[in-house]
Order: sequence, then structure tokens, then C-alpha cells
Amino acid sequence: MSHILAFKVGKCRVGNRTAKDVLRCLADYADDDGGNCFPGRETIITEAEINKSSFSAAIRFLESNRFIEVRRRQKNNSNNYRINVARLDQKELYGKADNNSSTENQLSEKPVVRKTVQQLYGKADIGCTKNRTTVVRKTVPDSINTQSITQSYTYTSSEQNSDAGEEEHFALTSPEEDTPKPQEPVTKVANRCPIKKFIDIYHETLPMGTPVRTWKSSKRIKSMKARWKELVEDEKCESEEAALSILRDFFINAIASSNFLTGKIAPRNPNDAPFQISLEWILTEGNWDKIVDGHYVNRKKNTPPNNSYPPRGY
Repeated sequence: MSHILAFKVGKCRVGNRTAKDVLRCLADYADDDGGNCFPGRETIITEAEINKSSFSAAIRFLESNRFIEVRRRQKNNSNNYRINVARLDQKELYGKADNNSSTENQLSEKPVVRKTVQQLYGKADIGCTKNRTTVVRKTVPDSINTQSITQSYTYTSSEQNSDAGEEEHFALTSPEEDTPKPQEPVTKVANRCPIKKFIDIYHETLPMGTPVRTWKSSKRIKSMKARWKELVEDEKCESEEAALSILRDFFINAIASSNFLTGKIAPRNPNDAPFQISLEWILTEGNWDKIVDGHYVNRKKNTPPNNSYPPRGY
């Protein structure tokens, strides 16, 4: 292991992050002159925490940019690598001298200066009134130590009047403008679908239907929320209890009273089983609309279909 090469690799700019990790791994196995380096491919992949495709791309990058020389072997899974030490010694791979220390000293030694708000910010919208004093704190970020230098500036009424007669106008924003408006009761109820209570009403009013075992799929949840929102908005329900009451009456009057939907009508084909309703079938958009429109109400024989439908509603 060469500590010298590992140090140089850590300081130089390779130009590719993955390639630099691979080069750092090779430096751990090489001598000080860059030779005698033959770690296996799986070893490099494991230590550099990369995949096989990234390993191949990194080796090609290092080889094309003259960081390493590769002598490929045929019998085993390891190659013989040689790190180009002369390439690591080139000055263009290293950044210029860091002058941040002088900047830090200049910032730390800079005295606090009292200035007016106009001199600092120009015509800013700052709430100032006559004969009052407003203190503005300005924070200057320090890119070196991530600290901050805080300077306090005082804006007095005398300085306000000393601005060559120029008139300043300041406006304050009302906090009510940024406050979100509360939701309407109907909207609030429509956006909160009580899934468990919805299913309980189905089991209570339609015991002949297919029982619900689970209701976790996104498709089922989406369809229930859509029908719930339609019911709440159409009936303008301002509470969950009112909407659930209308839903219960709808299941009883429009579904449980229908001979077809409850499977009481024999199928046309004697070999077919009677119709058995399910909650998923009810909540399908087209079926829900037909139930609401009254397509499945019990009709007497020889009655025109269009005249037997009740008004649309729940």
C-alpha cells in the first residue's frame, strides 16, 4: 500500500467521481512507484461500492486520460495495473492556492459601520414611521467557516428628513392577505371519504351482495372517493352524518328495492346464475349513473321504459 499515492489521488482532480474512487482503490494496492498493483475486479467493485458497468467505464476513463496503464490477463479475473506517477505530479491537476484566509481576516477585522437604510438598500419597502426608530439587521454569509457577521444599522427620523427633500412612501402588507381561506363545509366533507363507514352501510343494507373482504387497491379507493364526492356535492351535505344518511337511503330505495339488482329476476339463459351485486360494481362510474337515473327500478309489464324512470336523484 502506498500512502504517498493515496494522498496524491485524494488531492488531485481526476474529472470523474467514480474513476477517482477506483484510482484511490488502486493506490491502496500499488507500490510508491505505481507498480505491483493487481487487485481483482470484484475487489475493486466491492471497495469502491460501484457496479460492473461503472467499473468498466472508470477503467476506460483512467486509461484514456493516462492515469493508469492496464495489462490484461486472460487466465484469471485480475489485471496488472500501473499508476502513472508522473501524471499525478502535474500541476494542472491541483487547484490554485486558497486565498480564503486573507478574506476571512478582512471580514473579521472589518469594523461595524452605522449606515442608513437608504444607503444600504435604496428605496426598500420597510415599515418606518416618523419619529420612530427601526433597526435592520443584515447578515453577511461567510463562505469559509459558514459563520455570519452581523451588523446593526439604525434608521432615525433625523436621517429620514436629511435625504435632500426626497419623499419616501412605505407600505405594509396586511397579514390577512397571506392567510389561506378556510374550506367550505361541503368541500371539506367531500374531500374526506369515510371508507370504513361506506363499506359498513353496504353490508347493512345489501346483505345479498358480495361481501367486501379488502379495499386497499388504489383503483377501488379512487372510485369510492369519486362517488362520495359526487354525492356530497350534489346534495350539498355540510356534515359527514348527513351524507351517510343519504347514502343509506340511496342503497335501500334505489338498490335493495330493485328486483334485478338483488338477483330476484331469473336470467334469460337457464344455465346462467342470477345477478349478484357487489360494491365494486356499484361504484363503477357508468353503473352508478344508471342507478341514480333509475334504470333498475321495478317496472310493470307493457310500460314504456322512458315513462317509468323516476327523477334523477339519490
